[in-house]
Amino acid sequence: MEKLGNLLVYEWNSWRGYLISHLAGAHCAAQWDDDWTVLEAACGPGIDTVLFHHCLSHAALFPRQRPAFERELARRGIRVLNAGLADMRKRTLHGMLDRAGLRSARAARQGPDDQFLFIKTDLNYGGKAERALPAELQPLFSAAADCPIRGWDDYRLMRRDEVEPGWWDNPDLVIENFIAHDDTLYRVYGCGDALVCIRAHSPDLIKKEDERPEDTWVYIDRRQLTPAIGDHGGFPRDLWRQLAGFVAQYPFDYFCLDVIHDGTRHTIIDLNLTPYYAPHPPKAGWFAFLRRGLRELTAGRATLMEVAR
Repeated sequence: MEKLGNLLVYEWNSWRGYLISHLAGAHCAAQWDDDWTVLEAACGPGIDTVLFHHCLSHAALFPRQRPAFERELARRGIRVLNAGLADMRKRTLHGMLDRAGLRSARAARQGPDDQFLFIKTDLNYGGKAERALPAELQPLFSAAADCPIRGWDDYRLMRRDEVEPGWWDNPDLVIENFIAHDDTLYRVYGCGDALVCIRAHSPDLIKKEDERPEDTWVYIDRRQLTPAIGDHGGFPRDLWRQLAGFVAQYPFDYFCLDVIHDGTRHTIIDLNLTPYYAPHPPKAGWFAFLRRGLRELTAGRATLMEVAR
């Protein structure tokens, strides 16, 4: 498969099998204590765009000198995708949705005692990536050692009256409404103006998108996406309304969203700037559409984040 040669992915534990590895050809492994010479050496003459790609939930300080690296890249005329964006924690997503006037899964402290709630870690995937860091970095990135949930497979589905009162104020946890739904999960990939929405299916309580023959997908240009788009491609109108509101407020250059529904309403439940796909090259044709969006984004136009500023 053809891959972009002008984009360098500066990554930590997030290359093989991640979506970007199927779209870009050049990558450089990052370490916490890298100095500028590491990234400078990787930026060969054909590189004009860099993507910081670290699967930590809050990677603003990884590598340690990331802000300085971004400034130096800009000074040299090398574009940075999703510049300055590194916080994918669940509490952060809840706040983003609130500011955009969109619904979130955040649960209210007060409510029916018998309402089912989901108790999760604020870190994505139960903080698995953070636990892979060297021990000396754990205090900076990981949950506290006494966090009652230690992994994604330890997430709790509980009645409100079963939730420990102190959990509501625990910064390492989030408490969300349990959204009763069928096995349908919507996943949205964005590369520049190219958006692909997949209607996937998963029987698991914690939904994960794995390509299946019964999945369907729709390609759409971000500039065509409006709250009044209707049931484009046979996908629900409310789904497009939520997506349009999000991308209008947060024009990420490269991202992924997961959306679930309660039969009528759709809720964005996860933001990922380092989406995983599969360890083997994909067969799906929609990769070509995403690759074209990424190519257009890195072809000299202002990035979407630059335009937003």
